[in-house]
Amino acid sequence: MPRRNGQQQAEGYTDWKGWSGGSFGRIGPADVDYFSREMRRLRPTTPIKDVLEVGFGNGEFLSYCRSQGWNATGVELLPELVEHARSAGFAAHQSDDLDSVPDAGFDVVAAFDVFEHVPPEHSIAFLADLRRKVRPGGTVILRYPNADTWLGNPFQNGDPTHVNAIGALKMEYYAGEVGLGIRSLRAPIRRGFRSSFVHGAHAMTAGVLARAAGAVAKAIYFPDLRVVLSAGNVVCVLDPVESTGASVSGH
Repeated sequence: MPRRNGQQQAEGYTDWKGWSGGSFGRIGPADVDYFSREMRRLRPTTPIKDVLEVGFGNGEFLSYCRSQGWNATGVELLPELVEHARSAGFAAHQSDDLDSVPDAGFDVVAAFDVFEHVPPEHSIAFLADLRRKVRPGGTVILRYPNADTWLGNPFQNGDPTHVNAIGALKMEYYAGEVGLGIRSLRAPIRRGFRSSFVHGAHAMTAGVLARAAGAVAKAIYFPDLRVVLSAGNVVCVLDPVESTGASVSGH
């Protein structure tokens, strides 16, 4: 897997992200609620047993997978996070060691808030690596800032290590190059009352208005495009496409 932007290795990045002080893998009811609803919407065609997360960060999704009884494997750039994951009992690898992770070995391959860190010239290779790791009938799920609307700007520009802005058309190109088909492109699940009263109230009021406004804007300006205009981030669910003739080596 291509390495994320080297600036991410700078001293202080994990502190800035809040990934220090023994917080690795700590999940609360709000995290469990969010990941559970995302996984239900994933609707895998086969039961989930083995999950690979590329760019696991502070380990919340790894811990969630463990709580579900799934075998969770993680890949991460920062050595200290790999050590934290191993200390917590996870099978964890550094990014440069992705080839040691078995090909076609996972029902779900996830990369939350990672693709935007990958330089554009390496993006196809990165996605091809994910494609190689998912088994037949499995699924790839990505979450990244939404470049199709100004709502994505705070997320895209809020981290100095973000180097690629990804919109729907670019995502379609990347996916087609590596033999993946986009099953869905949508807004992430909004955090509700399990996060806080404010999050819950927002989801029931402003969240509803945002979806309606986004649908109207899409109908007016982009009726034929698969764009999301109601959220600052996008969740993209991809399935392997057989016999496309596309190279998936990424190298």
